[in-house]
Amino acid sequence: MSTGAILLIGISAVAVGDLLIALYFRSLADRAEMGEKVSTNIDPASARRVATMLLIGAPVMWFVVFLISFGLIPTGIDPIKF
Repeated sequence: MSTGAILLIGISAVAVGDLLIALYFRSLADRAEMGEKVSTNIDPASARRVATMLLIGAPVMWFVVFLISFGLIPTGIDPIKF
């Protein structure tokens, strides 16, 4: 397995984790705005801001690593070849 494939697998797992965390923060913000006691320190606006940042940043990060893994952005790692 090439270095690019290992890198893409690892970043894919991180991106999925980021998206799951973002969805959790969105649900926390929704529950806090409806008046449910979810935590003493939760601020719904901040939770939504972090969730939005993760929802936008994770796919962008994954796409850049995808380009690196297939050698479209030259970095010196062994790219994925078919």
